[in-house]
Amino acid sequence: MPGTEGKVGLVFVSHSTKIAEGLVELAAQMAPATSLAAAGGTDEGGIGTSFDKVTAAIGEVDSGVGVVVLADLGSAILTAETALDFLDDDVRERVVIVDAPLVEGAVAASVTAEIGGMLDAVVAAAESARGDSGEVPGPDPVGSASPTPATAPGASSAPGQPPQRPKVPGSRVRSPS
Repeated sequence: MPGTEGKVGLVFVSHSTKIAEGLVELAAQMAPATSLAAAGGTDEGGIGTSFDKVTAAIGEVDSGVGVVVLADLGSAILTAETALDFLDDDVRERVVIVDAPLVEGAVAASVTAEIGGMLDAVVAAAESARGDSGEVPGPDPVGSASPTPATAPGASSAPGQPPQRPKVPGSRVRSPS
């Protein structure tokens, strides 16, 4: 069985070959002994997803412990779900598609797999990238008039130091002490 023995493997599904391969490169910096596979682009090298690439990537990283699949957009998730439908039952039981921000989720999951986290822990790490609310973190919707971190009420900085983000109750982002 391919994959890194005893470790959860990860598959990154993207509509772009470059994004998927770049994410493997990034995650491998922090998880060099973890099996990571890119499943990006169409079989012809264009923008899109490929059932065959996803299926092959799952087989490439599966060591029998589990596989976490992260995807960039909804249709990539559909492609991954279709690939799961065609896997043998015993393999399908240990593959989890995680709805999480692709880059942040991939890095968190890769690090957890690298330190020996089991499937549930790797899934939880990827999901933690969504933040406390369960929503994908990011800027306010277009058109909002939110202040920048440097000008937000409560923001502060010492002379010669970069501005610090204000402490927001319930926020996972904290200002350095």
